[in-house]
Amino acid sequence: MRLFSILALAALAILALIGLNSFYTVRQDFQALVLEFGRPQMVRNEFELNDKGEQVDEAGLFFKAPWQEVIYLDRKNIGSDIADIEVLASDQRRLTVDAFVRWRITDPLKFYQRLRTEVGAERQLQRFTESAIRDALGKVPVPEIVSGQRAQLMAEIKNAVNSSLNGTGVQIIDVRIRQADLPSDVANGVYDRMKTEREQVAQGIRSKGEEEARLIRARANREATVLKAEARQKSEQIRGEGDARRNKIYADAYGQDESFFRFQRALIACEESIKEGTQIIVAPDNMDLCKVFIDQARAAGADR
Repeated sequence: MRLFSILALAALAILALIGLNSFYTVRQDFQALVLEFGRPQMVRNEFELNDKGEQVDEAGLFFKAPWQEVIYLDRKNIGSDIADIEVLASDQRRLTVDAFVRWRITDPLKFYQRLRTEVGAERQLQRFTESAIRDALGKVPVPEIVSGQRAQLMAEIKNAVNSSLNGTGVQIIDVRIRQADLPSDVANGVYDRMKTEREQVAQGIRSKGEEEARLIRARANREATVLKAEARQKSEQIRGEGDARRNKIYADAYGQDESFFRFQRALIACEESIKEGTQIIVAPDNMDLCKVFIDQARAAGADR
């Protein structure tokens, strides 16, 4: 009885294991390829569009034979980086190009037969993309690659890669060049040459500016000298005219009243001789400081 129970439990365990191994789940973002002894039998949730352009959804729980194997493949768009591609442009200048490719598996059966896995698909994709980029970019000069007909080149590369992957179950959605630079050794030489050229141009501009500055300063100094000389000449002329008019006024005043003229001149002489801060020592009986000038003026008039 005990042996029978053990056998029954073992049978139930085997049946449970077989039952569990007979069902599989397919998510909406994956495709499932069912294999039987390595041969494809069916595809579940395959990438397919209906009449409205919408993806057909066949996700869910499915039954399979216990000896069958299920391989899951991505149904979403897949992105792959294609980095450090050495390209020789038509103007014989080398570039290092980084590209980005978006692709998807549209036929799981062909994909498995030709490429097996996504890793193998990415290896083939990289090889074909590098070849297409070199062919397309090798026909145009560097300026066209950097800032010219970029969209046209991308379309040409995309079509070339799609043609190379025809029959593999892979569709290329888009190819984009993210960066196109000169190789580091070439770039350093170009930058050094550009720096030298810019320094030469800057030195030429500075030399020209210094020469023009010297000319401007010389012209300004010459004009300043001329202006000072003219101003000095004019001031001397005005000063001479003023002295002449002053002498004439003095002469006229002297002719009208000689004593008053001498008195006025004595006061002026007294005022000009005594400045602020001048120390003067006088006797107590001679406090009139200007009297000396007045007496001398009167004496000079008496002598005449």
